[in-house]
Amino acid sequence: METEKNERLAEEAAAIKVRMAMNPGPTNKGAGPGNGTNQSQQFYPGLPTGFPPQHFHSNIQPGHPVPSPTHLGHSPPPNPTYYKDERTQRQHIKLKKKLHDKQQKGDALLPRKELINGLKRATIKDKGMNSVGTSEDGEESSVPDEEDSFQIITDILSSVQAPKVSELSSRSALLQWAPPNRLSESASNDSQEVDISESDLRYEVLLSDKSKEMKFKSIYSGASLSCRIQDLKPGQEYSVCLQHPPCEPDQPQPPKLIHRTKNSLQLRWNNVNDNGSHILHYLLEYDEGKGGDFVEFHKSRGKTHTLQKLQPATAYKFRLAAVNDVGRSPYSDPIVYCTYDNPPTQPSPPTLVEATVQSLHLQWNRRPKDDEYTLQMNDPKTKYGHMNVYNGRDNFHVCRSLAYFSEYTFRLRTRNDDGTSPWSEEVTYRTLPDRPARPSKPVVKGRIHAHSFKLKWEPPSDTGGAEITRYILEVNSGSGYETVYSGIETEAVCDKLTPGTTYQLRVSCISAGGCSNYSDPCTVTTDAISPGQCAAPRLVGKPKSSSITVRWTEPDYNGGAPVLDYEVEMASPDSSRAMVHKSKEVECTVTGVSPGCDYYFVVRAVNRIGPGSWSEPLKVTSGAAPPTAPEIPTLQCKSPFHIYVEWQEPPSNGAPVAEYRLEMSPDVDEDKFHGIYQGPQANYDVKGLNPFHTYYFRVQAGNSAGFSLYSAVAATITPAAPPSTVTNLRSESTPTSITLYWNHPADNGSSFVCYNIEIGDKIISTEYPVNEYTIANLHPDTHYKIKIQAVNGVAAGSFSSTLRTSTLRLPPIAPKLECVGIGHNYLKLKWGDGKNTDYIQYCVEMENTRSHEYQCVYKGTALSCKVNKLHETTPYKFRINASNDAGIGDYSHDYVFTTSIAPPAVLKIPKIVEVEQKSCTLEWVPSKNQFSDPVVYQVQLARLKEQAFRQIYKASEAKCTIEGLEGGVEYSARVCPIRITAGGELPGPYSPVLNFSTSPAEPTAVSKLSSPSTSSPLHSHRGRPFYHSVWQMFTFRQFPDEYCTYVYVVLVMLAGIVISLGIASFL
Repeated sequence: METEKNERLAEEAAAIKVRMAMNPGPTNKGAGPGNGTNQSQQFYPGLPTGFPPQHFHSNIQPGHPVPSPTHLGHSPPPNPTYYKDERTQRQHIKLKKKLHDKQQKGDALLPRKELINGLKRATIKDKGMNSVGTSEDGEESSVPDEEDSFQIITDILSSVQAPKVSELSSRSALLQWAPPNRLSESASNDSQEVDISESDLRYEVLLSDKSKEMKFKSIYSGASLSCRIQDLKPGQEYSVCLQHPPCEPDQPQPPKLIHRTKNSLQLRWNNVNDNGSHILHYLLEYDEGKGGDFVEFHKSRGKTHTLQKLQPATAYKFRLAAVNDVGRSPYSDPIVYCTYDNPPTQPSPPTLVEATVQSLHLQWNRRPKDDEYTLQMNDPKTKYGHMNVYNGRDNFHVCRSLAYFSEYTFRLRTRNDDGTSPWSEEVTYRTLPDRPARPSKPVVKGRIHAHSFKLKWEPPSDTGGAEITRYILEVNSGSGYETVYSGIETEAVCDKLTPGTTYQLRVSCISAGGCSNYSDPCTVTTDAISPGQCAAPRLVGKPKSSSITVRWTEPDYNGGAPVLDYEVEMASPDSSRAMVHKSKEVECTVTGVSPGCDYYFVVRAVNRIGPGSWSEPLKVTSGAAPPTAPEIPTLQCKSPFHIYVEWQEPPSNGAPVAEYRLEMSPDVDEDKFHGIYQGPQANYDVKGLNPFHTYYFRVQAGNSAGFSLYSAVAATITPAAPPSTVTNLRSESTPTSITLYWNHPADNGSSFVCYNIEIGDKIISTEYPVNEYTIANLHPDTHYKIKIQAVNGVAAGSFSSTLRTSTLRLPPIAPKLECVGIGHNYLKLKWGDGKNTDYIQYCVEMENTRSHEYQCVYKGTALSCKVNKLHETTPYKFRINASNDAGIGDYSHDYVFTTSIAPPAVLKIPKIVEVEQKSCTLEWVPSKNQFSDPVVYQVQLARLKEQAFRQIYKASEAKCTIEGLEGGVEYSARVCPIRITAGGELPGPYSPVLNFSTSPAEPTAVSKLSSPSTSSPLHSHRGRPFYHSVWQMFTFRQFPDEYCTYVYVVLVMLAGIVISLGIASFL
């Protein structure tokens, strides 16, 4: 409970809070007294060191008016800033979890948020609420109507805000707070459920410094809304926290059992958190051992009590409650304690479950009242008497680390809460004997023979408590240990051994305790003997005519010593024997034998003891020699493609000839011979040869010994033959002819005479042996089948494969060319009629007047074209042809077309030089032409509104003066150039129209600029200077108003451009 209280205080110390509570009745306490007042105050003991006495604390600073309880002039504090560090946050979560668990269990304790300043509903009696009482049996009763009012009061009092710290200095601070927010809301809503005024509330402030203990002490209690704390330590951190009002104690823990007997139980319990009010007494109740209702039997402030005159072996149920000024705490959880019973009776002695060499496994019966067992053991060898070896609740125990083959005495007793039983009867058990130690290393006794020897050994130093029943001797010759002796004696004879072999021997012993470990091994090697008989040698490869190679294997047994040499003897056909090999090699080659004779071979091994016995003989017949080279073969030409070859059988040299090899070459060179026959026959027909070719032949014979040398080379020439078949026949077609191409075939020894060409039913023979020929006068677009054969001096060859080909279609005929448009620098030509549905390509060519060669001026599928960049009055020659997929058609005959004469070039718009009231002067740029003919200019004039032009000037000069005009009238003028040719005049196009107006009828005439360009030269008017005319142009009385406006606008624009350029240059 103390831990829970500390956690709650740590949570509340995380922020500055103010404690408030309802006064139980009217109070006379106002705001806290100021400094220097004589008003008595309550003394709070235990104030930490460094805190001033209570009378130095004031709720307001000096000179500050004391607020009355009814009228509070303090402004509402700002929103509190509640900061929780990590530790405080964990404590807060832990408290919330504990509160939630209590609510789930339905405890009678109210949650913290449902308390009113830490007091239950029973303390609020001045508001007309029903109190909560405690009945005789400890059950709480409540009135359901109080729940709503209690919750409303709790919510109102819980809405108090955190105090505000102001006027903070190094040794003092002013705390200010406001009444609960919900209190003003309830008053404004005229709630009739509760009636709480600000005068009914009092506040308690607790202060603590930031120490490890975090102990809070009350520094103020009253109804004021402010409090001044003085005499603080500079630079120290303090916490002001909320302290709840006292309530009933926390639920105590169940009482603990200290001591018990058959008729008494002594109980003790711990302190209980009093929750702000001292504990008056504790209530201890029990069920009298009957399992019924609880009965109170003890009531005091002490924390221990002994209950006497109880029944033995009886269970009693107890519960505990604490009482303070506020009320009684909830009862603790019930707990059951029993009084002692009579001690247990004498148990049965333990029984043996299993005995080993160093342990005894004991077991005894378990009785219902036995709680613990004590097992004692007595070792007669130590003479220490009975010693405890086990004390516990199990009914078995294994005694370990005992001596082998020894007796031990055991006894048992039991114990429970009621006492200890007498010792059981004593029983004696013996451990098993241990296995003996290993015997000594065996040694050889006497001489070592080739097939036997004798061993002896000593008994083990430790028999393990039992006699040795037998010894086991094992021997290892390399394939593992095998038992060769088993008995009670300490020596044995090993026989039937292999001479010259190393043996390892070891011995072990067996007793009632088991088998011992093996002794150290003893190594013994038997004497060696002569090697054993080798197997009969075997032939290596085929025996040759002059040498024989044999091989043999090592003997199965070398006599116990390594083999030094092998001796080989050979028996010749004349029964003579000779040593042909003596070394450690297992293979030898005997030379100088005669071909086809029988020889016998035997072999034996030799070691340091001596040679072994001879092996079984091997019979070998020497090989035969290859045959002698055959005679030169005879050749007979049976046709240009066939030669018959025959030869005689040569001497066989001891072995019959088995086969022949015939080789042929087109040259005498050795590298070009290749085999054409291999078999037993002495002749061969060579077919598939080329006519009129020289062939070379040679032959060799072979038997079981090999092949002989080649015979001499025989040569012959095959006769000539008809030529071969023509191949690679191909063709090129035109509409009326087919040209054939082919490769000359082999002439087969005779020159070509001609070629026969078969086309349909007709055969055409060439005059010479050419490899191309053109067949003319054929039908267009016709299919033909063509074959060809070669003819030489012997006969005609076979026809080639059939060539299927066809003639082409005739190309289209050139159309008629017409000239549909003539200009001085172009000609427009046209041909054909309708549409070009067959997409025929047309090519129009024109003769170059300088090189007199035709050049293509158009190629495409259109039916017309235009030829530009021509010269005037010049004749041009044209021709045309047509083409399609069948080919290119012939050109048409030449067409001659002549260009027309060129008119003068168009003029630019004329310019007005001078304008007066009744006259004006026009100028224009002369016409630029490429011809040398003279050009005159015709000027036409018309009123602007009428547009009826009339000729007013016709001459060769590019300037004219127009007289007889009307003042203030608008006119239109245009100029037309005219070329003077030998055939007459040729007018050109008119220039663009120039619009101008004459000056109004006044004494002084002003020149008027009608041309859009200001760069044209201005001519003087009647000899006056140019500046005088400009001055007249800018005279206001001579200038119309609309022209003045235009001039001003132009000047303003020019000024703006100049200013913008100046600004841009500075930037």
